[in-house]
Amino acid sequence: MDIPPSLHGPAISVVVVEDNEDDQELLVRQLRRRNLANHVRFFSNGKEALKFLSELPPPAPFIDLTAIFLDLKLPGMNGIKLLQEIRRMPRVQNIPVIIMTASLDPKDFEACLELKVAAFIPKPVTFDLFTAALTHLPYVLPPVYSPPPTQSTARPD
Repeated sequence: MDIPPSLHGPAISVVVVEDNEDDQELLVRQLRRRNLANHVRFFSNGKEALKFLSELPPPAPFIDLTAIFLDLKLPGMNGIKLLQEIRRMPRVQNIPVIIMTASLDPKDFEACLELKVAAFIPKPVTFDLFTAALTHLPYVLPPVYSPPPTQSTARPD
């Protein structure tokens, strides 16, 4: 399932690697609710996602990826292996990755931390958890403007 471009909200591109259709639908609803569903590309397994990400030619749709949502328990290539591969690809290695998983294995959590994920959301994914992950994503929401500090013209005594 692909979501066509939207005319509202900031332009973003999201890749979702998730084999559960209910979780896919939740993501789409939340992205639309925040007017962020301009381009969403779904993959149900890690191998398809890896192929897509590794073949991104310049210029290409999804070259300006905003985020990758990744389930850990996928058929074929699991999410940890896919994340390791993503971190080796210069074109996408710095894209924020949000892990969504039902895994309670501390090794999975540690591996995700080592691979510098942006967020780790336990399943079942709730609205609040999903919103918190989106809110803290760099590049999804415009940064809060803070003016540069003013320089004092007073002379020290």
